[in-house]
Amino acid sequence: MKKVIDLLQKNGIICKKLEEIKFNTRKKIKAYLGVNIKNEYCFIAIFDKKSRFLRKDIEILKELVPQINFRYKKKILILNGPICSKAKDELKDWRILWF
Repeated sequence: MKKVIDLLQKNGIICKKLEEIKFNTRKKIKAYLGVNIKNEYCFIAIFDKKSRFLRKDIEILKELVPQINFRYKKKILILNGPICSKAKDELKDWRILWF
């Protein structure tokens, strides 16, 4: 959790509250819901993969987003590895950060 907070602060995102969301998946996905200083909800998804983030991973991400009942303005994706260019084009409304 401290690693995530430090990464967000380096990129100018400061959250007052940050709560972890549990999903029933076997994938290495962590998700957090936070409230930033401007009182906007932020959804933060962390994919811990050694391989490239592909378009099929976007489908997994889209399945997880409707499970959240809050309205969020900021969507942040944190990756450990590289991202496919086609996947990057589809995620234009997401802010992408790397460890």
